[in-house]
Amino acid sequence: MHSTLSFSQATTAPTTNYAFHSQSPINLRFCGLRREAFGISILTRSSSGRVRLSTRGRSKRTSASTGNNGTPPKSFDYDLIIIGAGVGGHGAALHAVEKGLKTAIIEGDVVGGTCVNRGCVPSKALLAVSGRMRELQSEHHMKALGLQVSAAGYDRQGVADHANNLASKIRSNLTNSMKALGVDILTGFGTIVGPQKVKYGKVGFTDNVVTAKDIIIATGSVPFVPKGIEVDGKTVITSDHALKLEFVPDWIAIVGSGYIGLEFSDVYTALGSEVTPH
Repeated sequence: MHSTLSFSQATTAPTTNYAFHSQSPINLRFCGLRREAFGISILTRSSSGRVRLSTRGRSKRTSASTGNNGTPPKSFDYDLIIIGAGVGGHGAALHAVEKGLKTAIIEGDVVGGTCVNRGCVPSKALLAVSGRMRELQSEHHMKALGLQVSAAGYDRQGVADHANNLASKIRSNLTNSMKALGVDILTGFGTIVGPQKVKYGKVGFTDNVVTAKDIIIATGSVPFVPKGIEVDGKTVITSDHALKLEFVPDWIAIVGSGYIGLEFSDVYTALGSEVTPH
């Protein structure tokens, strides 16, 4: 019997809002993601009611320099540097470019951060699967539809791939949207080393140093694990491990009864685990 202890992490709750306005952009939101994350340009509705696709031109950039009281301007590499390319950093970068700022974003892991890679996006993909499983397992519901299902089953790796593929697609769209608008994506862990100065780089490689008039810290969060608990990824896991669905335990205790803990309870019970929430 495979037993597992899981720690769930609190993240921003997702919202989905489709709004149509005459002669104005259609608003699409999911976990704070802008439409660019879904590979969608601006959609507008004409006076005839027809929805059309349009593109937004690149904003004119300002020079990355400042000056006042007649003193020579101070030169910077960028107007704005953002540390962290999660949903918050991505939104800030696109907004900055729209305002004409020369912008760079630094990411030490993968673009998209927690929401896209280890949070809202893959968890909702797994919830979609659990919902289908419960529907197929409901004999009364199937009979009401005139359907006969002998036994509902699932392919664990296929389910995991479904969640991972969705995250990968949105991660790619986030990256492409920033590149298309001229945002420089700098790879490595960012550290503020002085006023308006940031170094970044990978372990074992020489660090690079860049300067900016302004800096935004958008480094996100990681799962909380109580002191004295050792996470081994097998018998004790975090929400990050649980989303990978590398195995489905016979029994799992979930520490944390917020919405993330409840989501995992739904997913794992639908896939056959006995779940004990704490």
